[in-house]
Amino acid sequence: MQEYVIQIDFIDCPGLGYEIFKLTEENNIDKIAMEVLPQYGMIIKFRCELYSQAEKLVADLKLLVGIKSIKFRAQMPHEEREHELRTILNSVSEGIIAVDKEGKITHINEVACTIFYCTPQEVLGLRAETLFSSNAPILDTLYTGRAYQLQEQKIKRDGRAIHFLTSSVAVKNDQEQIIGAVSTIQDFHQVENIISRVDKMRRLTTFEDIVYQSQKMSQLIALARTVAKSSSTILLRGESGTGKELFAKAIHTDGPRYKAPFIAINCTALAETLLESELFGYEEGAFTGASKGGRKGLFEQANGGTLFLDEIGDISPQLQVKLLRVLQEGVIRRVGGNKEIPVDVRIIAATHRNLEGQLHKGQFREDLYYRLNVIPLRIPPLRERVEDIPLLALYLIRKICTKLDKPEIRLSRESLTLFMSQEWPGNVRQLENTLERLINLIDSTEINLQHILHWTDMRDAKENIDHKVEGKYILQFQIADNQWPPLKDIVAEVEKEVIMRVLEKYPSSRLAGQVLGVSNTTILNKIKKTDKNSFQ
Repeated sequence: MQEYVIQIDFIDCPGLGYEIFKLTEENNIDKIAMEVLPQYGMIIKFRCELYSQAEKLVADLKLLVGIKSIKFRAQMPHEEREHELRTILNSVSEGIIAVDKEGKITHINEVACTIFYCTPQEVLGLRAETLFSSNAPILDTLYTGRAYQLQEQKIKRDGRAIHFLTSSVAVKNDQEQIIGAVSTIQDFHQVENIISRVDKMRRLTTFEDIVYQSQKMSQLIALARTVAKSSSTILLRGESGTGKELFAKAIHTDGPRYKAPFIAINCTALAETLLESELFGYEEGAFTGASKGGRKGLFEQANGGTLFLDEIGDISPQLQVKLLRVLQEGVIRRVGGNKEIPVDVRIIAATHRNLEGQLHKGQFREDLYYRLNVIPLRIPPLRERVEDIPLLALYLIRKICTKLDKPEIRLSRESLTLFMSQEWPGNVRQLENTLERLINLIDSTEINLQHILHWTDMRDAKENIDHKVEGKYILQFQIADNQWPPLKDIVAEVEKEVIMRVLEKYPSSRLAGQVLGVSNTTILNKIKKTDKNSFQ
């Protein structure tokens, strides 16, 4: 027996329905279902032995008065709606279960079947207790109308432990009567994985995490954003503490590999043999203590992503050869193995050393240098971007105070001036360590000059600055026979010398004003008075 569905469109004609059903009987048609359509129409589902019977029925129906058209359909309207609903339910990532007013399961999607280790055929039509437990939360909503959110449940089904979160709402008709309930189900492990992924995304370092306001850093970051889009090797140059790893992470995040791993290793942190096994992995039995089954190295772990090799200038000549081979051929060989393993890894290397000097001394391979130095980026030290210090200090103070659970502390103008006058050989790392030491030790809402001089090694720097101003600029006015110029001329000349000296290091009126504790307008006016109109 074959099943068919036909749609009959007609005009309002008394007795037409009787004539239609009479013809189905005459053609030995077994009617299965019927639906009436608005605007004069009906759909009939039937079965018969031969397709010719269905064709004859359609031909006979077309002869009836009032019939406008007849066409075959794939499904009944309610079957189409059911198929659409099932498609929607199966397209979501959460399990969905619906019950009728009797508490019997009417709908269950594929995700819910996976969570509860069942099939739709096994549970449709059964009461919810058979799937959940005797205290099924969905039944509480069905009986009381009370909704709930993310209720944790642990049940056992066929000897399996099932841990999930469930939410439920009541289904009501137009008269606000409860006619069913719907629950969403989330596997607890799935929720944990989602939280882990979200947390990982939140921890991704971007260029927005780099604190700066200087033109040098602005230009560097614009360049770094551009090269981040490719997969070319990058060599980050810069002194210790300038933020090379921060840049490497931001480049990775801003590039096409951001969904893949970012793995960093400091090449000076491990002995040569350990570093080799960390980078390339090892086979079982490669050395005493090797793990059973061997172990993947960082190149394999970073496959598809980025490997950050910090302090690349310190690796041994033997390891330089192996690294060069990876960069040239894109394959690695585990320690103790002979199988070549292809890897697709973007290399970002970093060093504070003078690689060019090492080349001349034969300490670093020239071919490896050129392989690494495809895109060189130099991160300027803090002393070359002193205008970033106020913003960095504010950011670091907030970060440290949050970490130590202390109220936010201010940095006095005199303290900031002293900070901006320092060389900071340890760069941002040294600035952060200094601030953290001060915030830990002082019991005040402001870091002032006395705190810095007492708790840091900046006393000599402060005294040296004071000595230079006093000794160089005032004593030079002593002349023969003890004849001194007028005081106002001395003051004006001292102001001029101090301002011009500050401008040599801080080449803008705004920064010079911050250092000297005056406005940039005052600096500009002083310059004009001394005929230094070339300043811009």
